[in-house]
Amino acid sequence: MLGLIYKKANNLGYKTAKRRFVLELRELITGIMIVFSGGDPLNVFKT
Repeated sequence: MLGLIYKKANNLGYKTAKRRFVLELRELITGIMIVFSGGDPLNVFKT
């Protein structure tokens, strides 16, 4: 259901929306884990 909402909100095709949703969710969860372990997510996600 969240994937369909993401697809609709971003005007994407289903496969693109699914891939981007998973990537953003993975980055969010990783950032939360880094913060809870006492780290700084800004040092990890430098682009």
